[in-house]
Amino acid sequence: MIKKWVAVVFFFVCLVLVAVSYFYWDIPLAIYCKGLNRSIVDIAEIVTILGESRWYYILLILAYLPLRIIWKNKSWSMKLLFIFLSLSAAGLINLLVKWLAGRYRPINYFTQGLFGFNFFGVGYELTSLPSGHAVTAFSLAAAVSILFPRAGIAAFIIAISIGMTRIILTSHYMGDVIAGAGIGILSTMLVKYFFDRQKIELIQK
Repeated sequence: MIKKWVAVVFFFVCLVLVAVSYFYWDIPLAIYCKGLNRSIVDIAEIVTILGESRWYYILLILAYLPLRIIWKNKSWSMKLLFIFLSLSAAGLINLLVKWLAGRYRPINYFTQGLFGFNFFGVGYELTSLPSGHAVTAFSLAAAVSILFPRAGIAAFIIAISIGMTRIILTSHYMGDVIAGAGIGILSTMLVKYFFDRQKIELIQK
C-alpha cells in the first residue's frame, strides 16, 4: 500500500520546485526556447501529441469492453480500469487547478508582457498551470510503473520527453510542467490507495 507520508513529501517537493521555477527558471527558459532551431520545434510538435489524453481514453475503452464483457478477464480489465481512473482523476484535478490559478501562458509574455496569475481565469491564454499534457503523461507513467515495474523507467523517460516538448513549444513554462508531473503522479497514487483500500489486486503475486 502507498504510504500517505510519501505523497505528502512529494507534494511539498513539487510545490517548492514550482515556486523556484516561477521566480528563477520560467522566463529565461521560455526566452531560450523561443529561439530554438525550427527542426527541434518540428520534432517537439510530433512528440507532444503523445500527451493528448483522448487517444488513451479511446484505446482504454476499446480494450476494456471486450476484455471485461467477452473474455471476462478480470485481471486485465482491472488494470485498464486503474489506468482509466488515474487519468480521469488527474484530468479533473488539472481542470480545477487551471481555473483556480488562471496563469498566463508564455504567449502572453511574448506579446503583451504579462507574467503571473489572473485567478479564476478562463480561456486558453489563462490556463497555463498546470500542463495538461504533463498531467496525462506522468499519470500514465506512474500507472504503468505500478502495474509493470520493469517498464517504469521507460514510461517516465517518455513522460519527461513529452513534458519537455511543452516547454520547447513555449506552450507552457517549466513550472507548469513540474506542476503537471506532480498532479499526474499524485492522482495515480490516490487511485492506487483507493484500490488498496478496496483490496483490489492489480499485480499477480
